[in-house]
Amino acid sequence: MKKYVIFSVLVLILNSCATFSRKMIKDDLSIITKENVSVIDGEYEFKGYEHINSGSQKSEKARSFAGMMDLNNNNITYCDKVVIKSKASDKRKKYELEFKLFKNDSIKYSFTYNGTLKNGLLTLSNYTSKCHGIPFLFGGCRSFQSRIGLTDQKNLLIQDYYDNSGAALFIMWAGYTINNAEKFKRIQ
Repeated sequence: MKKYVIFSVLVLILNSCATFSRKMIKDDLSIITKENVSVIDGEYEFKGYEHINSGSQKSEKARSFAGMMDLNNNNITYCDKVVIKSKASDKRKKYELEFKLFKNDSIKYSFTYNGTLKNGLLTLSNYTSKCHGIPFLFGGCRSFQSRIGLTDQKNLLIQDYYDNSGAALFIMWAGYTINNAEKFKRIQ
């Protein structure tokens, strides 16, 4: 049993690194620095206007803010606005980001994530990892994380990362990795 626990911890550690593809967003990215993090503060539309898939192909088939942030709450399905407010933390390059979701100027949902400024974007503390079965022996793990930034026109940019990997007896390896990005128009 002790070997199983050690093996599971080792697999989770090795599987816990999210890898974002910068090439899919580099053409329309405004770099955020520690001096100007507050530029992320503002109101944005809840529904995106441009979707970028893993192959860097752009589409108008946009997702909502909740879909990009992997939020599962029935109260926020029909929201129309997102308000973001940032606050510097005591730690270097760490920020607290408050998100408020509105429908007809009535707040429907509010939550806070910590963010780390890295490469001009804020990587959020919404990392999740869910495993099923015995990972990489007879099962696998699904990981998710997102980061936010701004486009050149100061619209909100959300990029998320999904990794679903597993195996059967380490022989039959299976899984996929998906990077998506979505742009949301600034209201104010």
